[in-house]
Amino acid sequence: MQADIVIKNGVVLTMDSSHALYEKADIAVSGDKIIDISPTTQYKAKKVIDAQNKLVMPGLINTHTHAAMTLLRGVADDMPLDIWWQKYIFPLEKKFVDKEFVRIGVELAAAEMIKSGTTSFADMYFFEDVAADACKKIGIRAFLGEGVLDFPTPDSKTPEESLRYIKELHKKWKEDALINIVVAPHAPYSCGRENLLKSKALADELNVPLHIHVSETEEEVAQSKKKHGMSPVEFLDNIGFLSEKIIAVHCVHLSDKDIEILKKRKVKVAHCQESNMKLASGFAPIVELQDQGITVGLATDGAASNNNLDMFDEMDSVAKFHKAVRRDPTVMNAKNVVRMATAEGAKVLQRPDIGSLEIGKKADIIIIDMRLPHLTPVYNIYSHLVYSAGGSDVVTSIINGKLVMENRTLLTANENGIINRANRFSEKIRSEALKDQAE
Repeated sequence: MQADIVIKNGVVLTMDSSHALYEKADIAVSGDKIIDISPTTQYKAKKVIDAQNKLVMPGLINTHTHAAMTLLRGVADDMPLDIWWQKYIFPLEKKFVDKEFVRIGVELAAAEMIKSGTTSFADMYFFEDVAADACKKIGIRAFLGEGVLDFPTPDSKTPEESLRYIKELHKKWKEDALINIVVAPHAPYSCGRENLLKSKALADELNVPLHIHVSETEEEVAQSKKKHGMSPVEFLDNIGFLSEKIIAVHCVHLSDKDIEILKKRKVKVAHCQESNMKLASGFAPIVELQDQGITVGLATDGAASNNNLDMFDEMDSVAKFHKAVRRDPTVMNAKNVVRMATAEGAKVLQRPDIGSLEIGKKADIIIIDMRLPHLTPVYNIYSHLVYSAGGSDVVTSIINGKLVMENRTLLTANENGIINRANRFSEKIRSEALKDQAE
């Protein structure tokens, strides 16, 4: 029997519903799917990967980022959110965000994510057709949301223009194996009732997810109560916006009533732990959300507020932070956190065919070198993944059945070329950013 790729002799962590773990197994891949997982596969392939002393597991799923913002990594750190956004990030975006910015930034982000074990990510930004082209070429699975706001964006003069753009993007990419177009109204404070409902109507028409920031800061909640007499979650529910299609990002400041609404409407949540900490937004009640059966995935947010896209860092921070703020070492256990980065992330993105290693599912697979000092000895693989491993331990990545990284080398892009282009573009940003900081 013939396959395209066979991975042999690895420890296989499936992240399926039973948490099956094989101490030694082979995986066969044909086309874009896993066709066999067994102690000794009968399949043969031209490409055989020996995973001896390595862990084979599902690729990680980043449920929210702003990929192109890798070009703003570290440009404005250690300052309050309103100053960070209004004085630095927004003016720089207004001046520099164009097709070239997005192409270079997304190439850099995709390379970073692949090299740290991420095989799927959800994005919210601008010029998403350019982002789609970059992701397609490098071979990463992407869920791309063109930002819809009440005011002009870098590529659209009006919200209506943004919505038309999204519709055209969906038409162009709807049959693609890697590129998924979603609708992304920015937030309830930047996208009013009319445009929120237009966004929902478009998502319903296209049958795609709705990706939106919700209740990130105390100020946002206070403004919503002042303007609408209710929290952002209550407002979104009141206008009929919420549904099982929603990817609600952050959800830091939630009341008990908000949580009840999210549960009732089957809203999915993207948890951005490191960004929430760095911008001092507060701590999201993720334990309470999960206790209510609400689906929660992990996300890095953009590199301007994190400052990397390494999901292993995110897992480590999530597990430790929630233990610390609750003074309870039993909450947010390692197995739960790994699920949030894989199988639960797939649920957030509403893609049941990714997130675990099972026959018939998409072959989104990463291989981690376990024969390293900081990963020795191994007593609990989940514990190691959350508290010891890092993105640089990923040696091989397969996305949609295609080998995109082997032995830490990207096979689908010139990594040095990407870095050089990013550094050249950053020189233009550097002079402007330094000028602003001097004022």
